[in-house]
Amino acid sequence: MTLREIAIIGGGALGSSLAINLSRRKEIRWIVRSSADAAEILRTRTNPHYLPDHRIPDAIHVTTDIAAGLASADLALVATPTAAFASVVGAVADARPGLPVIWGCKGFCPRTGELLSAAAAEILTPGTVHGALSGPGFAEGLASGDPTALVVATNAGKESTLAVAEALSNESLRVYANPDLIGVQICGAIKNVYAIAAGIIDGCGWGVNTRAAMMTRAIAETRVLLKAWNGKRSTLVGLSGFGDFHLTCGSRQSRNYQVGMALASGVPLARALETLGHVAEGVQTARLICGRAEAAGIEMPLARAVNEILDGVRSPRECAAALMARDIRSEKKPKAKSAPARNSRLTDLV
Repeated sequence: MTLREIAIIGGGALGSSLAINLSRRKEIRWIVRSSADAAEILRTRTNPHYLPDHRIPDAIHVTTDIAAGLASADLALVATPTAAFASVVGAVADARPGLPVIWGCKGFCPRTGELLSAAAAEILTPGTVHGALSGPGFAEGLASGDPTALVVATNAGKESTLAVAEALSNESLRVYANPDLIGVQICGAIKNVYAIAAGIIDGCGWGVNTRAAMMTRAIAETRVLLKAWNGKRSTLVGLSGFGDFHLTCGSRQSRNYQVGMALASGVPLARALETLGHVAEGVQTARLICGRAEAAGIEMPLARAVNEILDGVRSPRECAAALMARDIRSEKKPKAKSAPARNSRLTDLV
Protein backbone atom coordinates (compact mmCIF):
# COMPACT_ATOMS: atom_id res chain seq x y z
CA MET A 1 0.00 0.00 0.00
CA THR A 2 1.58 3.26 -1.18
CA LEU A 3 0.24 6.41 0.47
CA ARG A 4 1.82 9.53 -0.99
CA GLU A 5 -1.11 11.97 -0.98
CA ILE A 6 -3.57 12.44 1.88
CA ALA A 7 -6.91 14.23 1.70
CA ILE A 8 -7.87 15.70 5.09
CA ILE A 9 -11.56 16.47 5.53
CA GLY A 10 -12.56 18.98 8.21
CA GLY A 11 -11.80 22.64 8.75
CA GLY A 12 -11.60 22.66 12.55
CA ALA A 13 -8.62 22.60 14.89
CA LEU A 14 -7.91 18.89 14.34
CA GLY A 15 -8.09 19.14 10.55
CA SER A 16 -5.88 22.23 10.58
CA SER A 17 -3.24 20.69 12.82
CA LEU A 18 -3.13 17.41 10.91
CA ALA A 19 -2.77 19.26 7.63
CA ILE A 20 0.13 21.32 9.00
CA ASN A 21 1.85 18.37 10.63
CA LEU A 22 1.46 15.81 7.84
CA SER A 23 2.50 18.29 5.14
CA ARG A 24 6.07 17.85 6.40
CA ARG A 25 6.26 14.53 4.54
CA LYS A 26 3.13 14.15 2.42
CA GLU A 27 1.19 15.96 -0.25
CA ILE A 28 -1.93 17.31 1.45
CA ARG A 29 -5.33 18.18 0.02
CA TRP A 30 -7.34 19.91 2.73
CA ILE A 31 -11.11 19.84 2.21
CA VAL A 32 -13.15 22.36 4.22
CA ARG A 33 -16.92 22.82 4.16
CA SER A 34 -17.33 26.59 4.05
CA SER A 35 -16.35 28.66 1.00
CA ALA A 36 -15.88 31.66 3.28
CA ASP A 37 -13.50 29.69 5.52
CA ALA A 38 -11.56 28.42 2.53
CA ALA A 39 -11.21 31.94 1.15
CA GLU A 40 -10.00 33.25 4.51
CA ILE A 41 -7.49 30.43 4.86
CA LEU A 42 -6.14 31.03 1.37
CA ARG A 43 -5.95 34.79 1.95
CA THR A 44 -4.23 34.70 5.35
CA ARG A 45 -2.70 31.19 5.33
CA THR A 46 -4.12 30.74 8.83
CA ASN A 47 -7.30 29.28 10.30
CA PRO A 48 -8.30 32.32 12.40
CA HIS A 49 -11.24 30.73 14.20
CA TYR A 50 -9.76 27.38 15.18
CA LEU A 51 -5.96 27.61 15.05
CA PRO A 52 -5.01 31.28 14.62
CA ASP A 53 -1.38 31.11 15.75
CA HIS A 54 -0.14 28.64 13.14
CA ARG A 55 0.60 29.29 9.49
CA ILE A 56 -0.88 27.00 6.86
CA PRO A 57 2.01 26.01 4.56
CA ASP A 58 1.70 27.16 0.95
CA ALA A 59 2.09 23.58 -0.27
CA ILE A 60 -1.27 22.58 1.27
CA HIS A 61 -4.01 22.76 -1.34
CA VAL A 62 -7.28 24.02 0.18
CA THR A 63 -10.63 23.28 -1.47
CA THR A 64 -14.34 22.92 -0.74
CA ASP A 65 -14.83 20.43 -3.59
CA ILE A 66 -14.67 16.97 -2.05
CA ALA A 67 -14.52 15.16 -5.39
CA ALA A 68 -11.60 17.30 -6.54
CA GLY A 69 -9.86 16.97 -3.21
CA LEU A 70 -10.12 13.18 -3.29
CA ALA A 71 -9.33 12.75 -6.98
CA SER A 72 -5.65 11.82 -6.60
CA ALA A 73 -5.59 10.96 -2.89
CA ASP A 74 -4.28 7.65 -1.59
CA LEU A 75 -6.00 8.05 1.79
CA ALA A 76 -8.91 10.07 3.20
CA LEU A 77 -8.44 11.33 6.78
CA VAL A 78 -11.71 12.49 8.36
CA ALA A 79 -11.29 15.17 11.03
CA THR A 80 -14.88 16.31 11.57
CA PRO A 81 -17.17 16.06 14.60
CA THR A 82 -18.95 12.72 14.89
CA ALA A 83 -22.25 14.41 13.97
CA ALA A 84 -20.93 14.81 10.41
CA PHE A 85 -19.13 11.48 10.24
CA ALA A 86 -21.70 9.42 8.33
CA SER A 87 -22.38 12.08 5.70
CA VAL A 88 -18.66 12.71 5.13
CA VAL A 89 -17.82 9.01 4.82
CA GLY A 90 -20.77 8.65 2.46
CA ALA A 91 -19.42 11.47 0.30
CA VAL A 92 -16.00 9.78 0.20
CA ALA A 93 -17.59 6.48 -0.81
CA ASP A 94 -19.52 8.18 -3.62
CA ALA A 95 -16.54 10.13 -4.94
CA ARG A 96 -13.84 7.46 -4.58
CA PRO A 97 -15.18 3.94 -3.95
CA GLY A 98 -12.55 1.79 -2.26
CA LEU A 99 -10.38 4.69 -1.06
CA PRO A 100 -8.99 3.91 2.42
CA VAL A 101 -10.62 6.02 5.14
CA ILE A 102 -9.15 6.84 8.54
CA TRP A 103 -10.84 9.12 11.07
CA GLY A 104 -9.53 11.20 13.95
CA CYS A 105 -12.90 11.99 15.55
CA LYS A 106 -13.55 10.29 18.89
CA GLY A 107 -17.12 9.36 19.74
CA PHE A 108 -20.04 7.13 18.86
CA CYS A 109 -22.69 7.29 16.14
CA PRO A 110 -25.08 10.01 17.38
CA ARG A 111 -28.30 8.20 16.58
CA THR A 112 -27.44 4.58 17.33
CA GLY A 113 -24.63 4.74 19.88
CA GLU A 114 -22.64 2.30 17.74
CA LEU A 115 -18.91 2.50 17.09
CA LEU A 116 -17.96 4.65 14.11
CA SER A 117 -16.41 1.58 12.47
CA ALA A 118 -19.86 -0.04 12.38
CA ALA A 119 -21.23 2.94 10.45
CA ALA A 120 -18.19 2.97 8.15
CA ALA A 121 -18.59 -0.72 7.36
CA GLU A 122 -22.19 -0.12 6.27
CA ILE A 123 -21.36 2.92 4.14
CA LEU A 124 -18.10 1.98 2.44
CA THR A 125 -17.59 -0.52 -0.37
CA PRO A 126 -17.00 -3.99 1.12
CA GLY A 127 -13.30 -4.61 1.67
CA THR A 128 -12.40 -0.92 1.96
CA VAL A 129 -9.62 -0.33 4.50
CA HIS A 130 -10.89 1.90 7.30
CA GLY A 131 -9.94 2.70 10.86
CA ALA A 132 -9.33 5.14 13.69
CA LEU A 133 -6.43 7.44 14.55
CA SER A 134 -6.37 8.09 18.29
CA GLY A 135 -4.19 8.86 21.28
CA PRO A 136 -2.88 11.87 23.22
CA GLY A 137 -2.62 14.59 20.58
CA PHE A 138 -3.99 18.10 21.09
CA ALA A 139 -4.15 20.25 17.96
CA GLU A 140 -1.77 22.88 19.30
CA GLY A 141 1.04 20.40 19.87
CA LEU A 142 0.52 18.68 16.53
CA ALA A 143 0.69 21.98 14.66
CA SER A 144 3.74 23.14 16.64
CA GLY A 145 5.63 19.97 15.85
CA ASP A 146 5.94 18.84 19.48
CA PRO A 147 7.11 15.21 19.61
CA THR A 148 3.81 13.29 19.69
CA ALA A 149 2.83 9.62 19.64
CA LEU A 150 -0.54 8.36 18.38
CA VAL A 151 -1.98 5.00 17.39
CA VAL A 152 -3.94 3.79 14.37
CA ALA A 153 -6.17 0.71 14.22
CA THR A 154 -7.86 -0.60 11.09
CA ASN A 155 -10.09 -3.41 9.86
CA ALA A 156 -7.22 -4.68 7.70
CA GLY A 157 -4.27 -6.92 8.46
CA LYS A 158 -1.02 -6.05 10.19
CA GLU A 159 0.84 -5.01 7.04
CA SER A 160 -1.86 -2.59 5.86
CA THR A 161 -2.20 -1.05 9.32
CA LEU A 162 1.56 -0.61 9.54
CA ALA A 163 1.54 1.04 6.10
CA VAL A 164 -1.04 3.56 7.31
CA ALA A 165 0.95 4.17 10.51
CA GLU A 166 4.11 4.79 8.50
CA ALA A 167 2.32 7.15 6.13
CA LEU A 168 1.06 9.25 9.03
CA SER A 169 4.46 9.40 10.77
CA ASN A 170 7.20 12.00 10.44
CA GLU A 171 10.00 13.55 12.48
CA SER A 172 7.56 14.98 15.05
CA LEU A 173 4.72 12.44 14.89
CA ARG A 174 5.21 8.75 15.62
CA VAL A 175 2.18 6.56 14.88
CA TYR A 176 1.96 3.01 16.20
CA ALA A 177 -0.20 0.26 14.70
CA ASN A 178 -2.79 -1.45 16.91
CA PRO A 179 -4.92 -4.50 15.95
CA ASP A 180 -7.77 -3.55 18.31
CA LEU A 181 -10.09 -1.30 16.29
CA ILE A 182 -12.91 -1.76 18.80
CA GLY A 183 -10.84 -0.96 21.86
CA VAL A 184 -9.08 2.05 20.34
CA GLN A 185 -12.44 3.61 19.50
CA ILE A 186 -13.99 2.89 22.90
CA CYS A 187 -11.05 4.35 24.81
CA GLY A 188 -10.87 7.41 22.56
CA ALA A 189 -14.56 8.14 22.99
CA ILE A 190 -15.11 7.46 26.67
CA LYS A 191 -12.09 9.40 27.93
CA ASN A 192 -14.00 12.56 26.92
CA VAL A 193 -16.67 11.70 29.49
CA TYR A 194 -14.07 11.41 32.23
CA ALA A 195 -12.41 14.64 31.07
CA ILE A 196 -15.71 16.36 31.91
CA ALA A 197 -15.48 14.73 35.34
CA ALA A 198 -11.90 16.01 35.74
CA GLY A 199 -13.05 19.55 34.95
CA ILE A 200 -15.88 19.23 37.47
CA ILE A 201 -13.43 18.07 40.13
CA ASP A 202 -11.14 21.06 39.63
CA GLY A 203 -14.08 23.42 39.32
CA CYS A 204 -15.36 22.23 42.71
CA GLY A 205 -11.96 22.90 44.26
CA TRP A 206 -11.20 19.27 45.06
CA GLY A 207 -7.56 18.24 44.94
CA VAL A 208 -5.34 15.65 43.32
CA ASN A 209 -6.64 12.86 45.59
CA THR A 210 -10.06 13.18 44.00
CA ARG A 211 -8.69 13.33 40.48
CA ALA A 212 -6.51 10.24 41.03
CA ALA A 213 -9.46 8.29 42.44
CA MET A 214 -11.67 9.32 39.54
CA MET A 215 -9.12 8.37 36.87
CA THR A 216 -8.43 4.99 38.48
CA ARG A 217 -12.09 4.12 38.65
CA ALA A 218 -12.61 5.48 35.13
CA ILE A 219 -10.04 2.97 33.89
CA ALA A 220 -11.94 0.23 35.73
CA GLU A 221 -15.26 1.25 34.13
CA THR A 222 -13.64 1.30 30.71
CA ARG A 223 -12.23 -2.18 31.27
CA VAL A 224 -15.75 -3.49 31.85
CA LEU A 225 -16.99 -1.77 28.70
CA LEU A 226 -14.11 -3.17 26.64
CA LYS A 227 -14.93 -6.67 27.81
CA ALA A 228 -18.61 -6.27 26.91
CA TRP A 229 -17.77 -5.05 23.39
CA ASN A 230 -14.93 -7.54 22.80
CA GLY A 231 -12.20 -4.94 22.89
CA LYS A 232 -8.73 -5.93 24.07
CA ARG A 233 -8.02 -5.10 27.68
CA SER A 234 -4.36 -4.40 26.86
CA THR A 235 -5.50 -1.34 24.87
CA LEU A 236 -6.15 0.40 28.20
CA VAL A 237 -2.44 0.72 28.91
CA GLY A 238 -1.64 2.06 25.44
CA LEU A 239 -1.76 5.45 23.78
CA SER A 240 -5.50 5.47 23.13
CA GLY A 241 -6.11 4.30 26.69
CA PHE A 242 -3.92 5.60 29.50
CA GLY A 243 -2.11 8.06 27.22
CA ASP A 244 -5.26 9.84 26.10
CA PHE A 245 -6.86 9.62 29.56
CA HIS A 246 -3.80 11.27 31.09
CA LEU A 247 -3.69 14.08 28.52
CA THR A 248 -7.38 14.90 28.35
CA CYS A 249 -8.17 14.58 32.05
CA GLY A 250 -5.10 16.56 33.07
CA SER A 251 -5.14 19.61 30.83
CA ARG A 252 -7.27 22.71 30.66
CA GLN A 253 -6.77 22.67 26.88
CA SER A 254 -9.36 19.91 26.72
CA ARG A 255 -12.76 21.14 25.55
CA ASN A 256 -14.52 18.52 27.64
CA TYR A 257 -12.52 19.53 30.71
CA GLN A 258 -13.59 23.14 30.13
CA VAL A 259 -17.23 22.08 30.00
CA GLY A 260 -16.81 20.33 33.35
CA MET A 261 -15.22 23.42 34.88
CA ALA A 262 -18.13 25.56 33.69
CA LEU A 263 -20.74 23.15 35.06
CA ALA A 264 -19.03 23.10 38.44
CA SER A 265 -19.28 26.89 38.51
CA GLY A 266 -23.03 26.70 37.99
CA VAL A 267 -23.00 27.65 34.30
CA PRO A 268 -25.89 25.97 32.41
CA LEU A 269 -24.76 23.39 29.85
CA ALA A 270 -26.15 25.28 26.86
CA ARG A 271 -24.27 28.42 27.83
CA ALA A 272 -21.07 26.48 28.52
CA LEU A 273 -21.17 24.94 25.06
CA GLU A 274 -21.98 28.27 23.42
CA THR A 275 -19.06 29.95 25.18
CA LEU A 276 -16.74 27.10 24.24
CA GLY A 277 -17.37 27.62 20.54
CA HIS A 278 -16.14 24.11 19.72
CA VAL A 279 -17.67 20.65 19.82
CA ALA A 280 -17.23 18.80 23.14
CA GLU A 281 -17.83 15.18 22.14
CA GLY A 282 -18.03 13.98 25.73
CA VAL A 283 -21.47 15.56 26.23
CA GLN A 284 -23.09 13.36 23.62
CA THR A 285 -20.90 10.37 24.46
CA ALA A 286 -21.98 10.41 28.13
CA ARG A 287 -25.61 10.04 27.16
CA LEU A 288 -24.98 7.38 24.55
CA ILE A 289 -22.67 5.30 26.68
CA CYS A 290 -24.98 5.33 29.69
CA GLY A 291 -27.84 4.12 27.52
CA ARG A 292 -25.77 1.30 26.07
CA ALA A 293 -24.37 0.34 29.47
CA GLU A 294 -27.81 0.21 31.05
CA ALA A 295 -29.15 -1.95 28.23
CA ALA A 296 -26.23 -4.35 28.64
CA GLY A 297 -26.48 -4.44 32.44
CA ILE A 298 -23.09 -2.77 32.90
CA GLU A 299 -22.54 -0.68 36.01
CA MET A 300 -20.72 2.60 35.27
CA PRO A 301 -21.37 4.91 38.23
CA LEU A 302 -18.87 7.60 37.21
CA ALA A 303 -20.19 7.92 33.68
CA ARG A 304 -23.73 7.94 35.04
CA ALA A 305 -22.84 10.73 37.49
CA VAL A 306 -21.44 12.86 34.65
CA ASN A 307 -24.62 12.27 32.67
CA GLU A 308 -26.78 13.31 35.64
CA ILE A 309 -24.80 16.54 36.00
CA LEU A 310 -25.11 17.26 32.28
CA ASP A 311 -28.86 16.73 32.46
CA GLY A 312 -29.20 18.83 35.61
CA VAL A 313 -30.58 15.90 37.61
CA ARG A 314 -27.98 16.30 40.35
CA SER A 315 -25.32 18.83 41.27
CA PRO A 316 -21.63 17.84 41.25
CA ARG A 317 -21.54 17.74 45.04
CA GLU A 318 -24.66 15.59 45.21
CA CYS A 319 -23.13 13.15 42.73
CA ALA A 320 -19.88 13.03 44.68
CA ALA A 321 -21.78 12.31 47.90
CA ALA A 322 -23.72 9.50 46.22
CA LEU A 323 -20.54 7.95 44.80
CA MET A 324 -18.79 8.06 48.17
CA ALA A 325 -21.81 6.47 49.88
CA ARG A 326 -21.89 3.40 47.66
CA ASP A 327 -21.49 0.03 49.36
CA ILE A 328 -17.90 -0.82 50.20
CA ARG A 329 -16.56 -3.65 48.07
CA SER A 330 -13.33 -5.38 47.14
CA GLU A 331 -11.27 -3.56 44.53
CA LYS A 332 -10.87 -6.80 42.59
CA LYS A 333 -13.43 -9.35 41.57
CA PRO A 334 -13.22 -12.62 43.47
CA LYS A 335 -11.70 -15.36 41.35
CA ALA A 336 -14.08 -18.08 40.24
CA LYS A 337 -13.39 -21.32 42.09
CA SER A 338 -13.01 -23.23 38.86
CA ALA A 339 -10.64 -20.71 37.32
CA PRO A 340 -6.92 -21.53 37.22
CA ALA A 341 -4.63 -19.45 39.42
CA ARG A 342 -3.14 -16.42 37.71
CA ASN A 343 -1.25 -13.29 38.59
CA SER A 344 -3.12 -10.16 39.66
CA ARG A 345 -3.58 -7.86 36.66
CA LEU A 346 -5.09 -4.48 35.91
CA THR A 347 -7.86 -6.31 34.09
CA ASP A 348 -9.14 -7.73 37.38
CA LEU A 349 -10.25 -4.29 38.52
CA VAL A 350 -14.00 -3.74 38.81
